[in-house]
Amino acid sequence: MAPIKLILDTDRMRPGNTILPKAYNNILKVYQMIQKHIDAFPDDASRFPNFKQASGYRPIYSRGAAGPIKGAMNLAEYFHGPDGLSDITTTHPEHAVNPATWNADNPYLELSEKPAHQVILDILDKEPAGTVVVLSVGPLTNISKAISQSPSTFAKARRLVSMGGTLDVPGNTSATSEFNFFADPYAAQHVLDHVQQIAQPYPLDFVLVPLDVTSRHTIPYGRLISERESSPLQEFTSALLRRPRGVMKVLGLPDEFEMHDPLAAWFVIRTCGDGTPEPGWGVKKRKFVVEKTGEYTKGMCVVDRRGGTNEVAATTRAVEGIVVKDEKERERESTNGKAESEGVNVLSKWPDTSIFIKEMMRRVFPIES
Repeated sequence: MAPIKLILDTDRMRPGNTILPKAYNNILKVYQMIQKHIDAFPDDASRFPNFKQASGYRPIYSRGAAGPIKGAMNLAEYFHGPDGLSDITTTHPEHAVNPATWNADNPYLELSEKPAHQVILDILDKEPAGTVVVLSVGPLTNISKAISQSPSTFAKARRLVSMGGTLDVPGNTSATSEFNFFADPYAAQHVLDHVQQIAQPYPLDFVLVPLDVTSRHTIPYGRLISERESSPLQEFTSALLRRPRGVMKVLGLPDEFEMHDPLAAWFVIRTCGDGTPEPGWGVKKRKFVVEKTGEYTKGMCVVDRRGGTNEVAATTRAVEGIVVKDEKERERESTNGKAESEGVNVLSKWPDTSIFIKEMMRRVFPIES
């Protein structure tokens, strides 16, 4: 499968797991660690084909928004530590960012001073339409800002995939909310409103990968955490996973790593390449709104489960009572295809993911299963 042009919008680049400066440094730590690993194990360079390319190409790296577009900022430091990586520079000081490495001429990343949403738009504007996939695995703040600034440019994306929300299972931050939607519910609702607009001039292919799906895909922590730490990569991975493993134990939850972001990335890899998409994946239209201000329900995906909508009689239930659409409105909606377009594409089917687990383990650790 041909390589995919990808914009990765992650909470390592903006508030989510931790505050922005620490989140920004975490990517630098990862690049330093990979270089240390390749120095120690040169034969493993093939496992990182896009790392320090011979062509001189460097991925563009920029800082995201310093906080949500509206409302209080919430972090997940209790789970991921004060630096967002289990406080790894305290437990393993050798992984601290080396300022001397990160000058403008470094061989790894093109460090941009532009805000992330502007970089997203610059890339989409430069590349041919329909060739770049945007994958968001954190709060949708940067995506919301980019859409607000230039919906026409953002519509050049081949697809926007977002890991976030939970519709039919409990939340992982509150009883009702998944963290990414909880951290910036205003941004989440704005993006969802945009992709659901009927007959809009800038349509956008969008797929939501919610907690309902990702929490079903797990790997035992025992397979990911190495007590021997025989390589820089294993040492780094083990160090950053021990804290969340401990939190899961305190909460009485299974000793398993839930692959939220990895599964969303795997969906992109298997369905957005130049070849035929892998069979077995499927989406379903779901209607819901995001609660933005609730004391106990902030970030909740509110699904109307009452029933009572009658498409034949064109009636629907609303807060103010029963809404009846007149004949002209029904005809207009039929012409615009509203009945087919209402709702959000939510990932609902997936093929056997044993290949995904095997491939992830092969990439992270030098083992095949």
